[in-house]
Amino acid sequence: MNQIVINIDELQSRAAIIENGKVVEILIEREEERRINSNIYKGKVANVLPGMESAFVNIGLDKNAFLYVNDLREFEEKYLDGICNSDRPIEDILTVGDEVVVQILNEPRGTKGARVTTHYTIPGKYLVLMPNNNHIAISKKIKEEEERERLEEIVKDLKPENMGVIIRTAAQGKEPFHFEKEIEYLVKKWEDIEKKTSAAKIGEVLYKDNGILTTILRDIFSNDIDELIVDSEEVYWEVIDYMNAFSEKTLKTKIKLFNKDEGSIFEKYNIEREIGNALEEEVRLECGGYLVIQKTEALISIDVNTGKNTGSYNLEQTVLNTNLEAAMEIPRQLRLRNLGGIIIIDFIDMRSEEDKNKVLETLEKNLSKDRIKNNIVHFTDLGLIEMTRKRSGRPLYSYFQEKCPICEGTGRIKSRDTIIHEMISEIKECTKDEDITIIKLILSKKLKIAFKELYFDLVESFIRERKKKLMLEENIQNDYSYEIILMK
Repeated sequence: MNQIVINIDELQSRAAIIENGKVVEILIEREEERRINSNIYKGKVANVLPGMESAFVNIGLDKNAFLYVNDLREFEEKYLDGICNSDRPIEDILTVGDEVVVQILNEPRGTKGARVTTHYTIPGKYLVLMPNNNHIAISKKIKEEEERERLEEIVKDLKPENMGVIIRTAAQGKEPFHFEKEIEYLVKKWEDIEKKTSAAKIGEVLYKDNGILTTILRDIFSNDIDELIVDSEEVYWEVIDYMNAFSEKTLKTKIKLFNKDEGSIFEKYNIEREIGNALEEEVRLECGGYLVIQKTEALISIDVNTGKNTGSYNLEQTVLNTNLEAAMEIPRQLRLRNLGGIIIIDFIDMRSEEDKNKVLETLEKNLSKDRIKNNIVHFTDLGLIEMTRKRSGRPLYSYFQEKCPICEGTGRIKSRDTIIHEMISEIKECTKDEDITIIKLILSKKLKIAFKELYFDLVESFIRERKKKLMLEENIQNDYSYEIILMK
């Protein structure tokens, strides 16, 4: 059974995608740090670097964004009196102080600013509008040539002149009426962006990609999903309204409201445990083997080991069985942890070319389930598999861990916000005890400052409604420690 489980509270929205009983993706959106991927900004050129064929653009973030010359060509042609397929160097196109409208391709990470483009895309459920393009592209996952031709003919008649469209995988089998309303909706969005541009200030957001809920309904929720379970009644009705406006009515029967009296929805479906496991470097395989997944600035390395799998036949069969299970688990871990970039996989050495091909085929089959673009490059001369996975959003660990101030980054601890969220969950549980009238919270200075600044009013209001009182005290620790004391 394939399910989508959505948890909504005052602090964050979370969703988990479950395939055949296993969690394969986690999406998180915290109120204090919404995603900026795919947002469109009005920017100003801060610096032009001819040697790197790029420019740095101020879009109002902490670090200037990086714009490569090839990500500028359509903008040059349409807005800067350029010619089609120009090969002019970037210093002839942009100068410091020029205003340019850009879309986030990759969010900032580490010491690097966001990567941006002028190849704008406005996504819908079945189509993606490309305002600066006049091309029709079709998802490679639609394999049948006859269906590809049918969809292209439909969209050719519907798309606006001088605009391009990408036909998404979800469009397969759909009729013209599915696309008519969506194209109208997407074009209207682009027209709104253009209207805002001239009056907008530098750093102003002209378009925000939809939040986690709409992303799920637009990109993930389909006939392949058996259930969508949400623990907020308000959001439940939002989902129903969206289905009425943009999707097939049959999908409404799959939407269910979770009863909060049964506890936490993420605990109920064992998602919290899966998140905890996904923050570990080591992943245990059912056969007894294990993976070690490590991330560096340049790449992600995955090492496959036999571990306790000593086998019952011969060494080659034991190695093959371990590698095959690893080839099924690795794609799940990449999706679950949302890891992207260059990935090197060190399978256990295999002598037989037939065994190598079996492992490669298994890996490819399981990677095909990933909605994020990926590509296996090859087996290297050292017997390693080199592959890539497009970076999209933040990796899972970045929501729950931060660099340790003691070891200066050689290890990781739970982040401040995660500890506060856990602390608030504990407080909420404590309020259920009718005999308790006072909840005393003793916490470190660093934690107290953050708690009072961002969360205190919300928690105090919650406790007051339950006719209880919250007291705060400070301990002498220089960390993120806290203690909850219950008083009658």
